[in-house]
Amino acid sequence: MTNREFIIKQFKKVKKLGFVPSNRKNNTGIGKTFEDYVGVVENNIGDPDLAGYEIKSHRELAQSYITLFTKSPSFIKGANAYLKDKFGTPYEENPNLKRLHTSMFANKTNTYAGKYAFKLINDKAKKKIFIAVYSLKTKKLLDSSCGYFYDDIEKVLTKKLKNLFYVSAESKIDKKGQEYFNFNKADIYEKPSFRKFINLLDKGLIMYDIRIGSYQSGKNYGKAHDHGSGFRILEKNLCKLYSNHEKVE
Repeated sequence: MTNREFIIKQFKKVKKLGFVPSNRKNNTGIGKTFEDYVGVVENNIGDPDLAGYEIKSHRELAQSYITLFTKSPSFIKGANAYLKDKFGTPYEENPNLKRLHTSMFANKTNTYAGKYAFKLINDKAKKKIFIAVYSLKTKKLLDSSCGYFYDDIEKVLTKKLKNLFYVSAESKIDKKGQEYFNFNKADIYEKPSFRKFINLLDKGLIMYDIRIGSYQSGKNYGKAHDHGSGFRILEKNLCKLYSNHEKVE
């Protein structure tokens, strides 16, 4: 049995169960529940989840961006803390600490905190993607010292995201607030291309999120806490990143 046949078989076993209760509250419940049923051990390592496939799940009616991968910037050292401390905004409940949550693209600037504009700069010559911060008022570039090496992104695409198993589920919530999922469809994506990734980035079809907070208690008090900074894409554009696409029902 090939890895592809194995993961399809596992999916169809779960599909036959119909609606199953979510194993975790909030948005991460859908992924955790499906992975529990197919035997994925929760981890944050750089390898695919099961049988060489990275697994991602979503609610059937959701039209939001999905996370391709999360990764701290390649440069500079301590980039998360640097960006948070220099451009972040204070917590309302703890003004001594800062956080930086914003989304940006390579084809346009955004607006942040009424005074900054963030944008990705894709430098093909240097093979780097820079996180650029401009003054909203003067349009002057304030900082572009942090970003990603091409090689680091390509490694993720060719290793962790080489094969993607993308699962859809109906969702319902009972009177007690318990959510249930019916995992009824899946898509297989194979052979991503770094060239396609860069093209999609340039066109504004891949979004980059910074989600950096500060630890508000404990031994790490005040230090940067990365809540999942990474690259995201709309589901409808996944087929533009991968060479092979197959529907499983």
